[in-house]
Amino acid sequence: MTISKIHILLIEDNETDALLVRSELQQAMGDQITLVHTERLDSALKLIHEHSFDLILSDLTLPDSDGINTINQLRDSAASIPIAVLSFRNDEKLAIKIIQAGAQDYLVKGSLTKGVLTRVIRYSIERKRIEESIKKARKRFQTIFEKVPLGIALINLQTGKYYDVNPKYAAIAGRSVEEILNINQSDIIHPDDLSSYKKDIELIVNKQLSNFKITRKILRLDMSVLWIEMSLVPFELVGDLELCHLCMIEDITERKRMIESLRHLAAHLQDVREEERTRIGREIHDVLGGTLTVLKMDLDWLSKKISENPMHERIKSLYELTGEAIETARRVSINLRPNVLDNLGLYGAIEWLIREFEQRTNIKCSLESALSNLSCINKHHETSIFRIIQEVFINITRHSEATRVDIELLENESDIVITIKDNGIGITESQMLNPESFGIIGMNERAQQLGGKLKIQGSSMQGSVVTLKIPLPITAIPLRESIQ
Repeated sequence: MTISKIHILLIEDNETDALLVRSELQQAMGDQITLVHTERLDSALKLIHEHSFDLILSDLTLPDSDGINTINQLRDSAASIPIAVLSFRNDEKLAIKIIQAGAQDYLVKGSLTKGVLTRVIRYSIERKRIEESIKKARKRFQTIFEKVPLGIALINLQTGKYYDVNPKYAAIAGRSVEEILNINQSDIIHPDDLSSYKKDIELIVNKQLSNFKITRKILRLDMSVLWIEMSLVPFELVGDLELCHLCMIEDITERKRMIESLRHLAAHLQDVREEERTRIGREIHDVLGGTLTVLKMDLDWLSKKISENPMHERIKSLYELTGEAIETARRVSINLRPNVLDNLGLYGAIEWLIREFEQRTNIKCSLESALSNLSCINKHHETSIFRIIQEVFINITRHSEATRVDIELLENESDIVITIKDNGIGITESQMLNPESFGIIGMNERAQQLGGKLKIQGSSMQGSVVTLKIPLPITAIPLRESIQ
């Protein structure tokens, strides 16, 4: 294995001192080093320009330079090369000044030994390697910082001050880098989102919010509005021990538009589906139900006219089957489109649904309400609310093993809150997150279309709680009552 040679530049005008240093270096490092010697600073600067050196050993006093000026000129020409000063003065204050000027070491000529020189050389080479590594790392980071297709900024969240931003961040914000550095971070947030944004930042700063991802609107100088997803990572302390965050922003406007379009499409499909269910329900109720009723009446007439026992029993059996068919048609029609919504309104339909559920399942139900009436301007919204509650009851029937269900209707400052609690086995997190739980998915979609929120909680053997919050306006008439 070939060991790379260490190239040293010696700047020394005293020939005796130069020979001494050369001798000590040979004893210390042998063939590992190559030594270039010059007596003047100007010639040394030329050599530095023409050749590569790993270490500079320089006398402090030269024919064409003296003291700190020597170090300054060497530093200007060879910023990356370690410098060790050779001086005949054992002066601590001078040594400190020399080190502050940029030299790596201060060596007293009379104290030079093989061990001292070996240490200086090894230390200098290792320091240079580390500094070069840091320099490359910083260069790579700067390249990534400037070129990455993600907006990145270094921010003090407490003050909103920017310390650095990349071009992509500035482009998303609709400003130049210089403009961004001269404003507060909150200045780019849309006024509609500013209050909620400041609350989230306060929670993050106070370590009360673990989710460091925020979705908000920003307002650009051209008055255009973009949706951004902001990720915040604690980064480092700068200045007077200020904790800063690395802020990464991504333009998600198109994603938001697509989601909104899909949401509108889903709402439209649900409306179409409800209309089709209504049409089919009416066909079953009006046409099939009517036909079966006439058939039942005719069978009743025949049973009275025919007294022969075999035929009479047969007609009686057909009469009963027809009655069952009518009841089935009625139930299917109601499930497709409950006419109670049209006849009784949303509140009455909820009451009917609870009573029908209790009769069908023998599960005890109670309704606690601060409202006597609920209605929506948009009838499709009433249907959506009813379908959500209906789906909850279906899930309770199928999965809960409950013996009691409690329903509560309340109104707060901004929402109508519907809570349905059962005492069953409880829903698990895996069940809630199951992508094949189409009932839960459908309920969430309907809640989002209403601008509301659906929350499902469950504990093993302690039942489940479903909470639906629907933003006002929705007509709600207060009147405390309960149905047991």
